[in-house]
Amino acid sequence: MSERQTTSDDRQSANSATGSAVKRRRAPKGEMRRALLLDAATTIFARDGYAAASMRDVAEIAGITSVGLLHHFPNKVSLLQALLARRDRRVTEKFSELEMTPTLEGFVAFARMSLRFSLESREECQASMMINVESLAEHHPAWEWYLEKFELTHAHAQAHLATLQANGEIRVDVDVAGVATELFAVMDGLQIQWLRKPDEVDALAIFDGYLQRLVGSLRPQ
Repeated sequence: MSERQTTSDDRQSANSATGSAVKRRRAPKGEMRRALLLDAATTIFARDGYAAASMRDVAEIAGITSVGLLHHFPNKVSLLQALLARRDRRVTEKFSELEMTPTLEGFVAFARMSLRFSLESREECQASMMINVESLAEHHPAWEWYLEKFELTHAHAQAHLATLQANGEIRVDVDVAGVATELFAVMDGLQIQWLRKPDEVDALAIFDGYLQRLVGSLRPQ
């Protein structure tokens, strides 16, 4: 191989390495831009709901052109799907390392942690509740996602309560499906009331009172 060929090959290798390094540096920037766009979408969905939300408003809040937004999310459905996927990741990260002990106290602690997580951000909570209600229509793009989450959370709660029943932690005549439905109804209702009057509704304190009464009604006499 000639010296000229060696130099050319070295230059090409260097350019390739530099290009790879640039790509690696750009990736975090792209992820940050997507996160910024999802934050903006959360703001708009919380304000207007999904159906009335405007991609142009999302782009404006994010400080990007509509063309730039469409580069990351080609339509509003893809934006919604990305937002729901991010919600899934956050829930997984929050609860993946939490080991729920097979006790009534462990069940109560998990329920309280779940509500606390939902109340961490008023904007995210409101966006989620707005989209949830809209998704009651079967043609809505989030219909299947919220239905799946409904079935998973209810099944999880019922299974845990059934285990507590088998272990003698709660009464054998308890309707575990009914208790799970009541629990989530209280959690959903508290979120709506807290969103309406955040300065007047202490959702966690009210939930604690409910959980104390629930525990008293579930324990064997």
